[in-house]
Amino acid sequence: MKKSIIMPVVFLIVAAAIIGSSAYLYFQYYATPRCEACGMLITPEMERNIMMVDADTGQRIWTCCPGCMLRSVAAHPNVNITALDSWYGTSAPSIQIIIRNGSVVSVTPDTARILLGTKIVQSCANNRIAINSTSIQLLLENGYNQNNPLAVFKNPLPQGTPVVTVSAALDGLKARGISYVPPSMTFIGGIAIVGILVLVFGLVAWKKLSAPVKVTAQAQKN
Repeated sequence: MKKSIIMPVVFLIVAAAIIGSSAYLYFQYYATPRCEACGMLITPEMERNIMMVDADTGQRIWTCCPGCMLRSVAAHPNVNITALDSWYGTSAPSIQIIIRNGSVVSVTPDTARILLGTKIVQSCANNRIAINSTSIQLLLENGYNQNNPLAVFKNPLPQGTPVVTVSAALDGLKARGISYVPPSMTFIGGIAIVGILVLVFGLVAWKKLSAPVKVTAQAQKN
């Protein structure tokens, strides 16, 4: 490789790496759904288990577990929630929750309970929602149902996992609120701009270094 193009090539490689990094960050934090409360990537199972919609805007609110579901109420006080029982999945009727002005209006059926294992061991993987006492008992004993293809977290629940109503769980989780803050678009855009500037500088340098050297008339005579 000619020495005249080594430096421009280096600039092009660096520019490609910088622009690629900004594209990766955008895809990871904006193009891919994440739990609004904790930032966890939303899996297809999570997407199917909880459908949470802002009643004011019609916006889908992404959430990974029943705990983060109620934490999100801090930012969305009016929501309609459809959740699948964590043991039975689609084999049981869905649980319907209506929240207005940050308070529970209705839970159908009223036997539904939230299992807040995160109170014992800090992890979204320790939260469940149950439609009735049978589901509660099965979840406490087993953690998850291996025959439920939509089971999100496949782990046992901690000993002493609290079983509470949606209303009882809401205030504490709402007070905890949203902790996830994605990188700002300004930051990601700034990285992309730096990459573009490096690319332009590299192209200009390549053009100048690859241009033929003009020989003066005096030099030709000599």
